[in-house]
Amino acid sequence: MEQEWDLGPSLLESMWRFRRLVILTVVIAALAGFGLSQLQPTMYEGKTSLILSDPRNAGVFRDETRLVIDPSRYVRNQAELITLTEVLTRAVQLEGGRVSVEDLKRTVTADASTNLDLITIRALDPTPEGAASLSDSVGHAYEQIVTEEVKANADAALAELDRSRADTQSQIDALEAKLATDPNDSATKAERDAAVAQLVTLKNRAEQISVDAALYGTGVQLFEASEIPKSPASPRPKRNAAVAGILGLLAASAYAWWRAEHTQAAEYRQDAAPVLGAPLLGEVPDFATVGVTGPAPALSAPTSPAGDAYQFIVSSLEFALAEAGGTMVLVTSAGPTDGKTVTTLNLGVAAARDGRKVLLVDADERIRGLSRFLGAGPEPGITDLASRDIKFADAVRSMRISDTVHLPVVPAGSPVDDTAGFFRTPGFRKAMGLIRTHADLILVDSPPLLAVADTSAIASQTDGIVLVVDKGTPIRVLEDARERMAFIGTPLLGYVFNRSDLKGGRYGYKKYRYGRYGSYGYGYGYGHPNGQDEEDEKSKHRRGKRRAKA
Repeated sequence: MEQEWDLGPSLLESMWRFRRLVILTVVIAALAGFGLSQLQPTMYEGKTSLILSDPRNAGVFRDETRLVIDPSRYVRNQAELITLTEVLTRAVQLEGGRVSVEDLKRTVTADASTNLDLITIRALDPTPEGAASLSDSVGHAYEQIVTEEVKANADAALAELDRSRADTQSQIDALEAKLATDPNDSATKAERDAAVAQLVTLKNRAEQISVDAALYGTGVQLFEASEIPKSPASPRPKRNAAVAGILGLLAASAYAWWRAEHTQAAEYRQDAAPVLGAPLLGEVPDFATVGVTGPAPALSAPTSPAGDAYQFIVSSLEFALAEAGGTMVLVTSAGPTDGKTVTTLNLGVAAARDGRKVLLVDADERIRGLSRFLGAGPEPGITDLASRDIKFADAVRSMRISDTVHLPVVPAGSPVDDTAGFFRTPGFRKAMGLIRTHADLILVDSPPLLAVADTSAIASQTDGIVLVVDKGTPIRVLEDARERMAFIGTPLLGYVFNRSDLKGGRYGYKKYRYGRYGSYGYGYGYGHPNGQDEEDEKSKHRRGKRRAKA
């Protein structure tokens, strides 16, 4: 199962890192909210409260067998009724036509309480008096509509009862006439008595409806008129500025978090360790800041801070290699111009000075950095060992360290047509096996890990990998490198943090470019030995711009 590394900065860390952006965003958002509020028209809000009568107690709203409405639903329905055209049209009439129904639909709301038979009417108007009058007019319009509805229902019910009473009275009259001819007819007497009782019931029902209609009236138990508002409901510049500021803070915080996550880079020596899951072998300062010129301080200035750094890395590498087992180490980097060739060269020089039996191999067939440093042209090297029947000594060049110390180097050799395919051939594997027998420590300079497929094939023939991590390398690039190495299977012995920037009196570090993109191959070429070519300055400038943005 692939291990997940949680290196993302926290929200507070992200906000602090981009605090200027966050503060600026909040201020601009608050000012924008305040300014936009000033552009809004001034509106006052009137608020009228209505406590409705319970319709279950009114006979006009029920019959003898069932309740016709749920009271909580009734209140919600009445709140909806208040905002309908019928009520608003009546409110416009009460206001003398100074507003239109369309205006009221935009400015009037009616909210039903969840626990009480309460409806709150709110109305907006440019003047405080107009707002209070408008909300009250809507409430009165509702009362009038309800009163008319109650009266209409009562009149309809009474008319129906009158017809029933007339029919019943006619039935009684007919039964009385029948009894006049036969007073002892008990069946007729019983029918007459039942009709009389029904007539009394109908009369009582009619009287009850009349009383209920009168008592229910407007359907409003309590009408609380609106007070004249003292302050406008809108705009509210301070509140809007605060809300806009909070929204700006949320947006800026989210952006800062996203930006910090996607621009996270290895700025300090230990930043890459949890990503790669490997130890730090050592760090190398910027040559220029410690007074070193040229790409090989281990050779030209062995006692300088840069020279000491390579000595320390060699010692760390020996411990790591002893634990992993083997003698052959691949030196690579995630991308070009990270300093892998310079690192390979200086580690070899430092190891040779210590008396170790070390051998360098230039397996960077496309760029040939080590070969160029030695001034070796297309002469026998690793490709010739693999494809031609030559002696090992014929494929080795010697680099003079001192009068008594020389560093053997196997150049890239003769060019091949299929570079990627060459490193997968049996001949290459045979050549690497032969090289193993001639040194106790073999450092192989390879192409960048993520640039071409060559490195994967080369790494499979070595015992361990040393990754050169340039200061400022994006974390996501290191994650890609970790995944590639996990696929290869060759163990990562550790990493070298290159071009570090240590403070507090220790050696600092700036960008040192030994190559350039875009020349040929997979995109970089070996620069001048003193590292001061024009492309170096452009690279430093690009790196400076990227850091300034971060």
